[in-house]
Amino acid sequence: MVMQETSQTSGAAPKQAEDFVLQRLTLRQLRVLLALADEGSVSAAAEALHVTQPAVSKTLGELESGLGQTLFLRRGRRIRATALCERLLALGRKLQADLRRGAEDVASLARGVSGELIIGATNAALADLVPDAVAALKAELPGVAVSVRTHALTRMFDDLRQGRLDLVLARVQGHDVPPDLERLQLMRQRELLVISSCHPLSASRHLSWEVLAQQSWTWPLPGTRMRALQDAKFQGMDLALPSNLFQTDDLMVTISLMRRMPLVGYLPASIARVAAREGHVRILQLDDARLPLDEMSAWHMREPQSELVERFKQLLLAAAVRQECED
Repeated sequence: MVMQETSQTSGAAPKQAEDFVLQRLTLRQLRVLLALADEGSVSAAAEALHVTQPAVSKTLGELESGLGQTLFLRRGRRIRATALCERLLALGRKLQADLRRGAEDVASLARGVSGELIIGATNAALADLVPDAVAALKAELPGVAVSVRTHALTRMFDDLRQGRLDLVLARVQGHDVPPDLERLQLMRQRELLVISSCHPLSASRHLSWEVLAQQSWTWPLPGTRMRALQDAKFQGMDLALPSNLFQTDDLMVTISLMRRMPLVGYLPASIARVAAREGHVRILQLDDARLPLDEMSAWHMREPQSELVERFKQLLLAAAVRQECED
């Protein structure tokens, strides 16, 4: 039963609720709760689950009777979960994620794969850190399937919580640090200011920020941390942002363009040095060229991780140490 928000939750002995969760609660019931919370009404939940409204109401009634508690309060035309219901929803999401990953593991084993590691990574981690650690892992465990996915950071954190990722590698600002996730700090990465070797100014030894601001730049996409830092860099020097921009977060596209056209931009230190050695760019030594970057970290859920994930974290740390020594 869905109660009005002003209604009082019925009282019940804690032992009754505990026994119900331990002995009678089913995954089917949790899926109904999740649908109700996500859809906001009995009718919408029934449609999402492809069942009838009475079936949803019956399941909700069984839960509330077994727990001795009201699980949803009505707010206008929508419903809101109670505190107890929120805890059950968290349990349901966790079980769904575990089942999903368990199903993927079973499918991998059926294909003859000895394990699977799914990593989410931002561009800053893809330059060297992830490839070095993956190469080391595959050398030790060639039968392990490794997947690397790149999306917006908020989506990757959501995928991590839902069990679709094992780890996320990213630089996160202090006020954006997710409090529900565990953090392994790896290294401080630098971004170097570079200019295309084909640029008419590439041979100049005394370039100023005022001159560079008039050039064509590669620029990060809106909404990214690097975009905010570069915007702030120019604003802090009372310079207008460059008007001739090519916007991308794809490092391969950036390097390819810098080989073909005169551009200025920032690259991860390891990528910039390789590109400079190959003659594609020149690294600029300007005052105040550094950006205040956050540490690269590996993020995972606050719970014991598999041996595979723990080993990969060790390999990430080793790769980070090597890179910091090279820098």
